[in-house]
Amino acid sequence: MPLPKLNSNSLFSNSVFIFLIRFFPSVANLLVLLYYSRHLDKPTYGTYQNFWTQLYFIYPLACFGIHVLITTYAPGTILKLAKTVSIKQYLLYGMWLCLLSGGFAWLQVDSLQAGWLIPLLFMITFAMGIITESFLIVFKNIKGLLIINSGYALGYLAIHKMVLDNAFTQRGVFLYLLILNCLRLVSSLIMLGVSARQLEKDDTEEIRTVKEIRTLWLHMGFYDILQSVSSWIDKFLVSILLTAAASAIYFNGTQNVPFLPLILSASGSAVLIQMNRVKAKDENTNLMQLMNHSARYLSNIVFPLMFFLMFFRYELFAVLLPGYQEAVPVFFVMLFILPFRTYSFITVFQKLHKGHLSTTGAVGELVLACLLMYPLYKWLGLPGLALSFIISSYTQFVYYFYHISRLLKTKAYNLVPLSNWAVKLLIFIPLFAFLHYLVTSFFQTRVSLLLGIVAMIVTILVALFVEIRNSKNGDIAQQNEI
Repeated sequence: MPLPKLNSNSLFSNSVFIFLIRFFPSVANLLVLLYYSRHLDKPTYGTYQNFWTQLYFIYPLACFGIHVLITTYAPGTILKLAKTVSIKQYLLYGMWLCLLSGGFAWLQVDSLQAGWLIPLLFMITFAMGIITESFLIVFKNIKGLLIINSGYALGYLAIHKMVLDNAFTQRGVFLYLLILNCLRLVSSLIMLGVSARQLEKDDTEEIRTVKEIRTLWLHMGFYDILQSVSSWIDKFLVSILLTAAASAIYFNGTQNVPFLPLILSASGSAVLIQMNRVKAKDENTNLMQLMNHSARYLSNIVFPLMFFLMFFRYELFAVLLPGYQEAVPVFFVMLFILPFRTYSFITVFQKLHKGHLSTTGAVGELVLACLLMYPLYKWLGLPGLALSFIISSYTQFVYYFYHISRLLKTKAYNLVPLSNWAVKLLIFIPLFAFLHYLVTSFFQTRVSLLLGIVAMIVTILVALFVEIRNSKNGDIAQQNEI
């Protein structure tokens, strides 16, 4: 029996809106990474990046899944839930946030040479900013978030340029960024207050009890922490145990593909927002359909991007990150995580209140990665650290896939558009292999990379156009015949 037709335009537009909200800060971060890699020596640059590595490692503990839980429900449900939180619970969370911020500050005292107050306040404002942004996304205050994040991105770029032009110091750059964080947080809180007052009566039916919601929050908090630890523990350990120069090399090699995390996060948030409108009796069917559509759309972006980066990796580092060719093998290994990112497993567990499954999978992935890290590092060096997480991630993939098929009461092959993916792989792999051979045979490195980027963008746009056109022609079964 075919699945009912999905309003894929709504899913796509929600994804685009959420992507745009985080786009400008990501562009600013990428530009600073490239600029500082060129103008700072490796030890200084490594020390600078160690601050961010340790911040991203610790902040999910500070947020403890609150920002993830917020996007699971409709605005009215979130406001009702907030009213059930007591003053004592708010104070306990405040103490937890200050404790972790203090631990982060302790890690920065020697390298930052700025005392403990700047990193302490930096962590507090950063974590609170993440939470308030999640609230504003749920309230769909897109215009306000675009204004705030655009202003933040401009300030971020200006601060880094100003500090570098006037005798760079770690203390100087993070002091000015702290001021920028405070301005961003205050603006977001004001906007959040206005949005909450303007919220009309919410008639969305939420059948979950407060106890169930809090149980999900605990699972989502643990899951988010475990995922963060899994994603950043290798960089965190390198930042502590190895030299700043080695940390700089490893950080650049394991850097996320620009904007891809935004696309994946936006897609998952859009699915959850759209699922808030679904009646309980249709939940499983619609969730399977939404995940299938999401996987199809994401594959049009992830697959061309992956094969472009795979074949043009040396040109990419030669042009954008000269002096970091040692990071290319690490970068190549990390590319194999990209196919895993085309499917948002956590969205299913989050919506169906099966947080214990996501937690178990995250624990298993982290334990396996930690067991593999040392032997693979001894065997392969820094690329071995990256390989340990590739192996553990694919193991987690199998575990999640098995449980999702049971939860949704369907065969495993119904969960992903296998024929759709197979056709794309058969097209994209030879396309980018031939393109790389062709352009590198006739053009210099910079021109070859530019032509490769143009070809990748065109491929993504054409693939998305074909996908959107086909999605209007019928249900999931018809769409699998691409």
